[in-house]
Amino acid sequence: MIIVSILGFVLATVVVLLVIALIHTLTIKPTAAVHASAPEGDTERGKAYGARLSRLIQKETVSQKGETDYTKFDEFQELLKKEFPVLFESCEVYTAGHGLILRFAAKSPQGLPILLMSHHDVVAAAESDWKYPPFSGYIDEDGCLWGRGTVDTKGSLFCELTALEELIREGWEPDTDVYITSSCTEEWSGPSGPAIVEWLKERDVKLGMLMDEGGIVLADPLPGMKGRYCMVGVVEKGYGDLKFIARGQGGHASAPGKNSPLPRLGAFMENVEKHDPFPTKFFPSAKEMFGRMAVNMDFPMKYLFTNLWLFEPLLKKILPSVSPVVMAMLKTTCAFTTCKGAPGLNILPSEAYVTGNVRFIPYQPVDECIELLAQRAKKYDIETEVLSKGAPSAVISHESKMFHLIEDVSAKIYPGYDVIPYVIYGGTDARFFNDICDNAFRFAPIELSQEQLQGAHSKDENITIDRLPLAVDFYKDVLRNYSLKPEITAR
Repeated sequence: MIIVSILGFVLATVVVLLVIALIHTLTIKPTAAVHASAPEGDTERGKAYGARLSRLIQKETVSQKGETDYTKFDEFQELLKKEFPVLFESCEVYTAGHGLILRFAAKSPQGLPILLMSHHDVVAAAESDWKYPPFSGYIDEDGCLWGRGTVDTKGSLFCELTALEELIREGWEPDTDVYITSSCTEEWSGPSGPAIVEWLKERDVKLGMLMDEGGIVLADPLPGMKGRYCMVGVVEKGYGDLKFIARGQGGHASAPGKNSPLPRLGAFMENVEKHDPFPTKFFPSAKEMFGRMAVNMDFPMKYLFTNLWLFEPLLKKILPSVSPVVMAMLKTTCAFTTCKGAPGLNILPSEAYVTGNVRFIPYQPVDECIELLAQRAKKYDIETEVLSKGAPSAVISHESKMFHLIEDVSAKIYPGYDVIPYVIYGGTDARFFNDICDNAFRFAPIELSQEQLQGAHSKDENITIDRLPLAVDFYKDVLRNYSLKPEITAR
């Protein structure tokens, strides 16, 4: 009877908690974002901007690892000078690692400078698969500009340059220095971005704020989530590459022994996938992100995410199979990417390796993550070599003055849209700025459709030209409001 009573009490408690959670969920009303409409685009400005951006798209700037000829990137910068004559005449112009640096100097600087950044290199494109040639810069009858780089990221670079040039034409004078930078090796984590940072460090430049790519303006960002949102990246995961090496006797494949290098590597990889060594945690930025998203989710996801106090353990269990993307925002990940075995089909390798691409979450130290994998590899007699490692960016609080600045501008340019602090699980050039900027936002304020978002790094990349004026106005307002409030840049 005692056991029955205990079980009855436990069951009753569970039911009560579930009911409390349900009542809490039912009291939460959707936000205005669910009913928000896209702002009406300025057709004439959009056409003018589209024509200029088209010329930038037509200049092919594909970059690949090991790039040694930077001629086309230098030519692209010459094209920018022709397209933005007032800007280049008004700014100090520098290059570092063939990347572009513009400085619009304040007459009497107050506070720390602000920097807008994008990259002008693009990934390769297979022409035969595209609706329109990838470097045609074609603008169709629906106002879509097609071409590689429209989304990633000549589009945002164009809007940044246009914003500052228009402010200069209006006679605007900033209270702080304004920088615009653009690297040409971002797509393969090459030297251009770091060279720009070193140039700034050599001049003792500390930044109060920067804006790079990462988050975007998007409708219905997740399945079962309705509405329009400004997805503002407030933290970027760290980046690392590890090499796992297994050694053996080698020999002829006709008489294989047991426990040779490749099976050990296979067993190790299977173990990491089946028994993930990294914890999952709804850290503060992630909690705020899902808290703001949850109010507009469909039931039952709304039920689960608006009651993390009850369902967090359950979500940690089910999310890996439901959404790898969501899981990537909550934990360190390791993806096995390349491998090498014997040089011949009938040879046992005396040495084989696989590489693991690791993305480090902010709440777990980088070296601790590496050690967890190294200890797991050691059980299979596998050595671990660190090829590269980089720490996550500083986390920008959703309660900070900088974040509120972005919220205020978003409310003006995109009325009714919700602003979501977003965890960036990919890589951007902004990660190289960790030492000189604590407020590095990953956000390009251009509204894209789901199809346009998927076009980045894929075929049929395109952008809607009447969305460009909104992004230009967004950058202009950020610069104006930042300049008016130099006190927010104080460390």
